[in-house]
Amino acid sequence: MRGVSTLGSFVDRVAPGRRPQFVEAHIVKALKLIGAEGPGRKHLAARLELGEGVVRTLLGRLMAAGLVSTSRSGTALTEMGRRFLSEVEAALPGRPLGRTDLTVARSNYLVLVRSGASRVRFGVEQRDEALLSGARGATTLLLRMGGLLVPGLEADVSPGLRDEIMALGPGEGDAVIIGSADSGLAAEIGAYSSAIALLTSG
Repeated sequence: MRGVSTLGSFVDRVAPGRRPQFVEAHIVKALKLIGAEGPGRKHLAARLELGEGVVRTLLGRLMAAGLVSTSRSGTALTEMGRRFLSEVEAALPGRPLGRTDLTVARSNYLVLVRSGASRVRFGVEQRDEALLSGARGATTLLLRMGGLLVPGLEADVSPGLRDEIMALGPGEGDAVIIGSADSGLAAEIGAYSSAIALLTSG
């Protein structure tokens, strides 16, 4: 969890003024893109749907932390950056998800939160975090006694959705957050925003 717990430092103010126009989930997505594609700043900005100036700030903070290097050919993760991303992905594995009756939009992304079930109260807190990050909502599921349950409901989830979740290797006491939005990126940012907030709460 060490990697996840430090994500907030990348979006803190470094001087009096406004916070950066990106959230912790953008850091996770940026590191994934850099590790997989090594994009230049302009391409990274397009993939993150952020302005180039915002991405310049984001990259500057990642470089200052020793996680990313840049060159004429693009960006790359340093060895420290690869370790950092591995820690985050181990704590919060995620994957795109198809349509499901549990969610409110056509694009969905699920994130598994290791040992997160005990931190969930009603599930609306995760929905609110997703809304704040630009998604249309989030659905929270808890893994308890071998079942996948929505807080406050007794019904288990459909077999298809269960298979998608089980592919991430969940265990007893984990939580699953499904971010929903009109685009895949917004759904992913919403899911990770909710998951990071849950894992770092309390």
